[in-house]
Amino acid sequence: MKRWLLLVGTVATIAAWAQTNAPAPSGTPASTNAPAAAMAPEAGSVKGFMVPEYDETGQLRWKMFGDTARVLLTGGKVEVHVMKIEVYRGNAVDMTMRSPVCLFDRAAKLATSDRAVEIVATNMTVTGIGFDWNAADSVVKIRNDVTVTLQNRQGSVFLPLKSQPQ
Repeated sequence: MKRWLLLVGTVATIAAWAQTNAPAPSGTPASTNAPAAAMAPEAGSVKGFMVPEYDETGQLRWKMFGDTARVLLTGGKVEVHVMKIEVYRGNAVDMTMRSPVCLFDRAAKLATSDRAVEIVATNMTVTGIGFDWNAADSVVKIRNDVTVTLQNRQGSVFLPLKSQPQ
């Protein structure tokens, strides 16, 4: 949580500094009478990041990776592009979840998306469209077009299970 706050604070500071110190567009005077709110940035962005979450004993619970993240300055949410989440059991990755984009609420520790999702765990792959992930209790709900592929120990694939449309 402290790293998220540090990340948001850093991005907000850099975005505010850049907005204040940016040169005026050509043909525009450096000083305008535009209200400050109109000049305030909507969001800051970060490229190539990783954010871990630890439990109260210091054990790693999960890591979120992204190619880019757009930190929204209102609502405490982050739009993550090319998202990957690794969930840990002990010192090993128990599950990996990927999606092209998601919205992560840092305070509530909830990730949501209407886009494709793929979850890979030992002997199982789950795909679908749209998901809700609650990081606090490690529950993932996939909303549509869910396909579960199970593999036995020798690696051969069982027939996939397909959900019925709702």
